[in-house]
Amino acid sequence: MKDLIQAHKKLINTVKEQMGFSDYGMYWLAFLEGGLTIWLLDRIFFHWLKF
Repeated sequence: MKDLIQAHKKLINTVKEQMGFSDYGMYWLAFLEGGLTIWLLDRIFFHWLKF
């Protein structure tokens, strides 16, 4: 499990450096990604499939 956590931290730092984001920018990116995911799931389940 520790290897997985370290690999994730390394991936996050690599993406952060490549995109030139600060920690604050990464928080906003994660927030927007989560919002987009929820919006997309809402559209799929409640509008297209009529649940």
